[in-house]
Amino acid sequence: MLTTLLQQIRNRRQQLGLQIQDMPLRTGLTRQQYGKIEKDGNPRLNTLDLIAEGLDASMVLVPKDQLKLIEKILAGAPVYFEDDRPVDNYPENPWDDLP
Repeated sequence: MLTTLLQQIRNRRQQLGLQIQDMPLRTGLTRQQYGKIEKDGNPRLNTLDLIAEGLDASMVLVPKDQLKLIEKILAGAPVYFEDDRPVDNYPENPWDDLP
């Protein structure tokens, strides 16, 4: 799990077009601290929170039974509800249909 998280951190940084040397200003960590974390570190929760902020991201716990759905969303794959409606065609406010 930690390896996956570290890969996600690296991927997010790269998606934003950031280099490792950009991260100290964004996180408050030294370049060495950040580089070690991305390579093979075992960061503390507060350090992960700093990194998430620096990557304009949030940390959340995802229930395992919802993980595949979240991974599809993050990958940009089409996601469908059980009735085969694409998620992006779902009404903006689903509560409007209630009696």
